[in-house]
Amino acid sequence: MTRTLLLCALGLTPVLVAPAYAGDVERAEHTRISEEMRKLAQRNAWTAVEAQYQKLEALEVKGEVLTYQENKLGAEAARSIGNITGCRNRLVKASKLDPKPEILDWLAEIDRSYGPVKVTFDPDFSGERTLVPTEPPFAPDQRAAIGWVATYIVENDFDGILPAGEYTISGVKVNVVVGGAQAVAKVERLKSDKKRLFHFAYAGPRLELGVAVLFPGDSFTGVVSETTSLQPEAFGGAGGRLGVGFELGASENFGVIAQVGYHNLFGSPTIEEGAPENYVVSPNQVHMGYGWLAASIRLDDLWIAAGPLWGIGVGTVTGLDPACVSSEACTDPNGQVFSDTRYADYQQLSGTIMAGGGAVSVSYAFVDIGSLRGAVSVEGGAQTDLVRLYPWAQAAFTVAPSSSDGKKK
Repeated sequence: MTRTLLLCALGLTPVLVAPAYAGDVERAEHTRISEEMRKLAQRNAWTAVEAQYQKLEALEVKGEVLTYQENKLGAEAARSIGNITGCRNRLVKASKLDPKPEILDWLAEIDRSYGPVKVTFDPDFSGERTLVPTEPPFAPDQRAAIGWVATYIVENDFDGILPAGEYTISGVKVNVVVGGAQAVAKVERLKSDKKRLFHFAYAGPRLELGVAVLFPGDSFTGVVSETTSLQPEAFGGAGGRLGVGFELGASENFGVIAQVGYHNLFGSPTIEEGAPENYVVSPNQVHMGYGWLAASIRLDDLWIAAGPLWGIGVGTVTGLDPACVSSEACTDPNGQVFSDTRYADYQQLSGTIMAGGGAVSVSYAFVDIGSLRGAVSVEGGAQTDLVRLYPWAQAAFTVAPSSSDGKKK
């Protein structure tokens, strides 16, 4: 009281803190679960008792100490489901608290019939996990113990005890001996697994749909000659681009893409009004199929791909290449020279395009679509038919396989 008055006199406010007791919550929960276990045991509901004991084990990790009776009930519950390894471990805990004859006799009975064993499976083992005794024991509790371990090893390795005898564990023979050294069964991967030296980290369809621009330039001046066929002037326009294919990942970061698709272009001729009589000005257009083979790099959500590209298609363009007109070198099939630019500008040419080159794509993945990933992409490239260059660019939505579980992936 004097200290409080002194603090007030100094202008300080005393802080009153209620005393705290560590473990109050755990202790209360411990009491509740223990009582529930006792009631369930009276009804022989041993599966439910086992579930409650596991809750007590979680509290034990937090510092609670289990009683002799709780460990004894836990041992009875474990025995009822065939978990003799767990049963013995709990009996040992109970005996350390109170070495009563009933517990010591029970431990001795187990140790007269069971021996230690360790079962491990290679992480790449893909066969069926089985446990088969050469001669099944007669005692019901021992049969139950074998059944429990057989179920347990389907998902886990095992380190515990089994009834003495010979077993075959997924093709591996092991002999469990009472009082002997721990038997070890190490199940290796199958021969068929060993031959599987490589598998793809990811694989699936790759689809692209976008809008693109294409700007073929003038023909290369160096190829204009007396034998050169008529060539259109530079043209350009916008269109759509669709690609379908497949992507395989050699690893989570490196893969290969094979894709085919369709690319078109529509644009207006670069001429003024006033076409000569009998000339009809139509939009420029290109329709082209393509194939792309690319190497891909994945850096989490950033995807980069690059590789060669080949295309074949048809195009219709209005207007002759100025090089043809100025040199009077480009001739039509009838040998006519278009030296009059008035007619050259409105001359419409159609033909086949076969061009090779390369393309680069950069994508950002941002959405999961089932086992696939959706991304926004920017792609560009250039092709040539050795007469002119065909540069292009596109913005697209890309769908590709997820790479492993890294980024769904």
